[in-house]
Amino acid sequence: MIGVWGTLKVLAAISGMVFMGYCVYFDKQRRSDPDFKRKLHERRNQRSFASVKSPSSVPVNEKDVEMYFMTQIHKGEGLITNGDIEGGVEHLINAILVCSQPGKLLQVLQNTLPVEIFTMMLIKMHAYEAAERSSPVLVEEEATSALE
Repeated sequence: MIGVWGTLKVLAAISGMVFMGYCVYFDKQRRSDPDFKRKLHERRNQRSFASVKSPSSVPVNEKDVEMYFMTQIHKGEGLITNGDIEGGVEHLINAILVCSQPGKLLQVLQNTLPVEIFTMMLIKMHAYEAAERSSPVLVEEEATSALE
């Protein structure tokens, strides 16, 4: 005779095997979905570029936009001065995104920033722009090859 504990152990083993079988089946179905890779790239893209805010995430009030713009400019300048070039460039890009005249701001930044930093900013802006249209793998390759 197996006993009560033996029966429970057998039932637990069978339940575990059924659960594992379900997990394997579900994972196979999920991976065989033709849109799986596209959706995965989109999720990774959203996470990787979450640090740069889109203009839609900025308050609509004109005074708030101006305050946000000035804050981003000051943070960017401060970080670049302290040696955090990448962080400063991201804040400057945020300022450019909400600027009413981005062309003029780019001209001012071109005249005031060192060439290497301005070039890095343009490359990142191009990468963010391209990320909206393509997969994050291509954007990372473009940014990496452009920096080399």
